[in-house]
Order: sequence, then C-alpha cells, then structure tokens
Amino acid sequence: MKMTLGFLLRTLCLALGLGLAAGLSAQYAPMPAPSRPGGKETKKAAASEEPIKGVAVARKDGRWLGLAIEDGNFKLRFYNKDKKPEKSDAAGAAVRWTAVNRKGEQHAGLAPAGDGLMLTSSLVVTPPFNFKAYVTLLDPAGQAGESFAIDLLAP
Repeated sequence: MKMTLGFLLRTLCLALGLGLAAGLSAQYAPMPAPSRPGGKETKKAAASEEPIKGVAVARKDGRWLGLAIEDGNFKLRFYNKDKKPEKSDAAGAAVRWTAVNRKGEQHAGLAPAGDGLMLTSSLVVTPPFNFKAYVTLLDPAGQAGESFAIDLLAP
C-alpha cells in the first residue's frame, strides 16, 4: 500500500482534532440537577436573593453596585450587603469606555436621579454594548473615591 504525504497529513490532522475534542469535553464540570419547581429550596433562594439590575459589582465593604444601560443611558444603582437597594453614597460618578463603533475613548458623568437610589447619565450610549466600562465614584468635593472596571456584554 503506497501512502502519500498528503494522506498522512490528513490522517494526522483528523486524529489530532479528535483527540482535542475528546479532551475539551472533560474540562467542564457536570451541570447540577434541576430543582423541582415550587420546592422549598427554590422559594427560599428566591426570597433571600434580591436581583441586582445590570452587572453586579462587589465593593470592598461588602456592599454592591449594579451598572446597567437602560433607555440608552448608564444607570448605577447602590445596594447594601443583603443586596437590597439603598441610597447612593456617592455624589456622582465618571464613566469612560471605548465604544466598538466610535473612535477614541467616550466619557460620561453620572448624577443623582430623583429618588437618590441611583446615578444616571444624560449621554446616550449607542449599541453594541460590548466594552469594558471604567467607573469612578466621586465624593461631594469631586474627589475620586472607589473605581471599578466592569465588563458590559449586552445585546
């Protein structure tokens, strides 16, 4: 049987591809079994876990932030340690990002909204929302406080 170099290369590539595919499936942990709807665990978890709107960001002191883009504007919400909404402890915030569809870095200032539970921007952010946002909280004197790098991956 006469083997050509092309035949050997195709066979080697096929064997290598199958070996890699078999190895990839072993890297992932099995999914947990779904719980029964209406079971005790489901109701208890739903009652204790408040949803954070947007991307949840843990703060150093155990409290939380939620950054979302709603109606084309940034919304930064504040949450306590139990993930319940609370009043903003920042006078404002600055956000910068590099948009996929624009040249250069974009900047927006966030100011307190009506109820004091969030900071919002007046600048309209255009999709696609696939970027890293750098958020800096500001105190009443305009000095920088905490800062965060947040990956936004929204449709």
